[in-house]
Amino acid sequence: MSDWNAQHTTNGAANAGMDMSMPGTDFGGNNLLWGQTLLNAISSGAVPQSRLDDMVTRILAAWYQLKQDQGYPAVTWSSWNGGAGAPNVAGDHAKIARQIARDGIVLLKNSNKALPLSKPASLALIGSAAAVNPAGPNACTDRGCNTGALGQG
Repeated sequence: MSDWNAQHTTNGAANAGMDMSMPGTDFGGNNLLWGQTLLNAISSGAVPQSRLDDMVTRILAAWYQLKQDQGYPAVTWSSWNGGAGAPNVAGDHAKIARQIARDGIVLLKNSNKALPLSKPASLALIGSAAAVNPAGPNACTDRGCNTGALGQG
């Protein structure tokens, strides 16, 4: 399986062994590499039908192994429609999330000068998660941006 937007070919990815594209499209562009494009590659012979059969077998094997074909709850909503019809599973998640965040904080005290620090003049936080999204936490409705930290899981 690819990482998000890490797939750059249809034939190359399929013939090299990739079974599943994540998230499945290029999120808004016109460069769709699976779906109809993969079907066209199979129809033209650029990707053998046997390769598609292998892709499907390997994806569905896990589904059957985990018995998701038996007594598994039906899917009643889609993230592609904004979650309309989704069950409310939030409950007291805000309280639990706050507890997890609190319990996950690490505060370092440089006892006995164990850390290689000597009163630094400044500290730097580096990376996309070092900034707060100016539009607010999780402001990207599809979680597709990289402006600040994305709280998800």
